[in-house]
Amino acid sequence: MKSLPLRLLGAMMLLSHHAIGEALPEPEKTIPNAVKALSAPSLAGVPESIATAVSTASESAQSHVKCGLSHLHFGWEFEACRHFAAAIREDPECLLAHWGMVMALLEPTPETFANRNAAAERMMSLIESGIGTPLERDYAYALLKHLAEGPLASADAFRKIVGHFPNDMQAGVLTALFTRSGYDIMGEPTPDQEFAEKMLRDWMYKTPGNPVPLNALLIVRAEAPKLDDTLPYARALCATHPDYAPFQYLLGHYEWRCGNHEEALDAFTKAASLFEKWMQENKITLADCPEWLDAMNYRIVTLNSMGRRQEAFEEALKLSETPLPADRPSSPGIQTFWWETKTLPARLALDSGIIPNSIPREKLLPTASFTKALMKQTLAHWWINGLRITLEAHRQIEAGEIDQARNTINALTQHGEMMTNSQKIAAESGERSEWNRAFRALELLTAEARGRLAFAGPKDGRNLAYNWFNAACDRQTQTPMMKPPMVLTPMAGQLGEYFIACDQPSEAVEAFEKALAVFPNDSRLLERLRSARNKQSKPATPASDPAKQTDR
Repeated sequence: MKSLPLRLLGAMMLLSHHAIGEALPEPEKTIPNAVKALSAPSLAGVPESIATAVSTASESAQSHVKCGLSHLHFGWEFEACRHFAAAIREDPECLLAHWGMVMALLEPTPETFANRNAAAERMMSLIESGIGTPLERDYAYALLKHLAEGPLASADAFRKIVGHFPNDMQAGVLTALFTRSGYDIMGEPTPDQEFAEKMLRDWMYKTPGNPVPLNALLIVRAEAPKLDDTLPYARALCATHPDYAPFQYLLGHYEWRCGNHEEALDAFTKAASLFEKWMQENKITLADCPEWLDAMNYRIVTLNSMGRRQEAFEEALKLSETPLPADRPSSPGIQTFWWETKTLPARLALDSGIIPNSIPREKLLPTASFTKALMKQTLAHWWINGLRITLEAHRQIEAGEIDQARNTINALTQHGEMMTNSQKIAAESGERSEWNRAFRALELLTAEARGRLAFAGPKDGRNLAYNWFNAACDRQTQTPMMKPPMVLTPMAGQLGEYFIACDQPSEAVEAFEKALAVFPNDSRLLERLRSARNKQSKPATPASDPAKQTDR
């Protein structure tokens, strides 16, 4: 490829707000400030995986690019960014170093948007100057297609690379990653998902022992309905590379999804310890290590699943008091803190069904006045306030304040409707994924709250409770992005409780079994399932209350 098509060139100019004829950004402009403040990263510690040649006269730049590519494939973008920065400083004309920097910043935050665009502009200029091998230039072109036209266009471009370079493993893996499209509502893989999984399995066969296609398969299958058949791969990956933090986190996710809570707890504990050690050794704060918070959050959720609920709640409270760097409000770590960590105590309280009176409300969630001030930093205030309204609705229902609870739940519905107005802002602020997860979670919590309200109200209206609980159940799917669930309450379990209260143990058994498919081996669900089966085995008694007969 000798030059960029005019259509793609124009799209890139609009994307970067850079006009033809303006001076090209200096190499340092491609490097985020958080990375500039650090020394060059160690070349040790990352599993060797990439054998591709790198067009550069600098041996150091080549080593850093290869390390960066490995970290990139394994999902550690910040560490990858550090290596690509080191390579760009060693060789400002290294095309693959710029490509890697753009990839590491592909979903930029306000802190890194300008750096991503500067790297893309320089990459485009290097292509036009004929820098790099044909394969490297094709890589760069495919990435520019992603920036200008989206992931489907990029997937097509990488497919063409595979056609021209059939032995290039990295192109095959990237094709699969850009092509995958997940699972349908029945839990079946879409055609593109099947294509991606088959391609990765083929590369695993062609390159035995290479962690790149293996890790990629584990990532694309992480949201599958069942992971038991893939779990051995995650265990093998960690057995071979036990000191690599992202692999331990990946294993923890798989173990939790398979209901192996002791093993999950061990993996998340190791992951958190390894990330913490990395932060200490490199003088890095949690602003640039959201992975540590993710591991700690998931560890606490695992304790909750094991039945160690008080311990989980106490650890969540402690973690939510973690000091934050004051000068990095839009960093990935701080955003993770507000969306995930600071809300964890409240989410655990909602799951337990008990709002502890002994715990000040400001311990469960930031105060309303603090949250108002938080609006300038993050869109997480929508999630925080939504949880605050939900907690109040639950309290009112438990207290028998039915009319007040109805008004509160109506306010929760209105809150969700208002939240939709911030969707575009979420994409611009680098919070799109968090926003989407929280919005779906609030829809689910609203449906559950209405079910609770209907069941607590007059008996002749209880049939509505089934409809609301069932709606909440349908909305609860496998959590994306290998994150712990935003809503920790198994909604099918709520449906089971409804059937128990209606003296329908067979339906309750079915509901609890469905809940266990999403929250495998959850201690409370297992206990409730045993109770429902015991009731199922006893002779049925005629129901005297017509309101307890569900219209399914």
